[in-house]
Amino acid sequence: MTTGNMLGIGTSALRAFQRALNTTGHNIANANTPGYSRQRVDLSSATPQYAGYGYIGTGVRTDSVRRFYDGFVENQVQNYTASTTEFQTLHNYATQIDNVLADPDSGLSTAMQRFQSAVQDLSNDPASTATRQAMISEGQGLVDRFHSLSGWLDDMNIQVNNDLKSSVTDINRISTAIADLNKEIVRASGVAGEQPPNDLLDQRDNLIRDLSEHVSLSTLTQDDGSVNVMIGSGQALVVGSNATQLTTYRGAGVHAPLQVALKAGSNSQVPITDQLSGGKIGGLLGFRDRVLEPAANELGRVAIGMGEFFNTQHQRGVNLNGELGQAFFSFPDPQWDSYPGVNSSLSVAWDDVGQATGANYKLQYDGAAWSISRTDTGEQLAMTGTGSVGDPFVVDGVRITVDAAAASGDTFLIQPTRNGAQSLQILINDPSQIAAASPVLTNAAITNSGSGMISAGQITDINNPAFQSVPGTLTPPVMVRFTSATTYEVYDNTNPASPALLESVSGYDPATGSEVFPTPGGLDYGYQVRLTGSVAAGDEFTVSYNANGDGDNRNALALGEVLTGRVMGNGTESLSDVYRGMVAEVGTTTRQAELATGAHQQLLERSLNARDAISGVNLDEEAANLVKFQQSYQAAAQVIATANELFDTLLGAVRR
Repeated sequence: MTTGNMLGIGTSALRAFQRALNTTGHNIANANTPGYSRQRVDLSSATPQYAGYGYIGTGVRTDSVRRFYDGFVENQVQNYTASTTEFQTLHNYATQIDNVLADPDSGLSTAMQRFQSAVQDLSNDPASTATRQAMISEGQGLVDRFHSLSGWLDDMNIQVNNDLKSSVTDINRISTAIADLNKEIVRASGVAGEQPPNDLLDQRDNLIRDLSEHVSLSTLTQDDGSVNVMIGSGQALVVGSNATQLTTYRGAGVHAPLQVALKAGSNSQVPITDQLSGGKIGGLLGFRDRVLEPAANELGRVAIGMGEFFNTQHQRGVNLNGELGQAFFSFPDPQWDSYPGVNSSLSVAWDDVGQATGANYKLQYDGAAWSISRTDTGEQLAMTGTGSVGDPFVVDGVRITVDAAAASGDTFLIQPTRNGAQSLQILINDPSQIAAASPVLTNAAITNSGSGMISAGQITDINNPAFQSVPGTLTPPVMVRFTSATTYEVYDNTNPASPALLESVSGYDPATGSEVFPTPGGLDYGYQVRLTGSVAAGDEFTVSYNANGDGDNRNALALGEVLTGRVMGNGTESLSDVYRGMVAEVGTTTRQAELATGAHQQLLERSLNARDAISGVNLDEEAANLVKFQQSYQAAAQVIATANELFDTLLGAVRR
């Protein structure tokens, strides 16, 4: 071996170990830098030289400086970051709803119970002005609680919208930075002969990880070293050095939710809200769709149900002035809105509040037929009717009349109960206007010789002409006279001195009794009275208008039954059941989000630990490397010194 070769070998080693020392120092310096991947110098033996008797080594060559990196583990970190942030966001927001709705003081349960108690007190003392005023006060307190909860849910919706805007802004900033780094990485790789710019790659990975905190994503590495980033169901957010911006816009409907779209040009956008998941955006959308919107709808359903059925029963009563009861509450018709580009219209009203579900609906026209589906599940629903003015569509208790001028593609969002709680109002503030009595007064003649009895009466249709044709009267008042123990006659008792026969009925059975109305002949005056017991010929029973009902509590008792009875869900739920079901559903979702957060947090920690085990800087290991490379560097220097001595010896021999 010539001294020249030996000097070259030593020099190559000196340079290689100098680079190794520099890289080790770089690792130590960035031991606490977030997202830094430790680096190593890849060395290989230089091409040997043939010397006739064999190949002689020519030293060491530095191939590359590479980072310790595992793409699979990094993808796990990104995915678990997205899922953990999603469930954390959902849990944090859902907990706020759960705490308020389930709390006895801030929720609805206590206010409903107080109103029920006030109605019960009225039934115990219907003539008391104080109990009537207390019922109005508690009714107003209940309405105020509906307003308070609804307003708070609306504020939560505003907060969600603001957070969505903030996340979209962050996504746009991060995606632009990723595109800029792609450009730098491609340039740096080209200048360095395709050698990896490790620190730039770490910066890009950190940005992608930051992006996954906002939304789930996937990446695709290109041949030039750039990375394409996709979100949703494959929508390109970053392609090479170009980043597509996201934007937000208002959707259709009451309290229109904010939607997310990709900008497709200066004046166009592609909606992608339904395709986004994961990260903060996924958590916000999940909270809005799974907790906030259903809670607001169910709260509205309780308010509308109470307004509808309490009004119906209150209007079947008589107030202290002898007048039929009026509506106690006001509540809104179902709300609807059209999607952009729709010029036709709808008419939407309640058909049967008891069938209301609390869902929102999408109504669409394809040019030939209408279809309707639930927005939460996508389930297609059957509709009765044709949608015309005389034959409207009916679905889940909602009556829909469509516009004859509708065009293909017209789409509407129907939110039957969303505004119910906020729009509920109390209409009665005069205690004398509370209809605690029943408009029907029944009586058995004191001259009756039998033991027969007549019931107090039950109102079935207060809009029957018997009550409405002449307000404040029963048209006609009725007398029932038995002609035998099993037959009786029904009379118009407008003129008691000469009553007019309406119908003769036979087959009365004292063991089972008989409903007087509707009569076998079809007479129906909007109320039912029942005869029971043994009667004798000549026994008489009368039905008249209850013009003085200050001591009558029959309708007050019926009002109490409305508040506790199964009036919702097609007769399967009470108003309290609906609210308790809503609270339970929110609580269940909150608990599920809490458990999912814990599980995904553990998965994220494991993936971070795996990443740290591969890419993290171990100071003990780096210190050992520092000593090793220092010794190697010193040894290389010794090789050079030896080569120099040999060269000097050779020169000295030549001089002689």
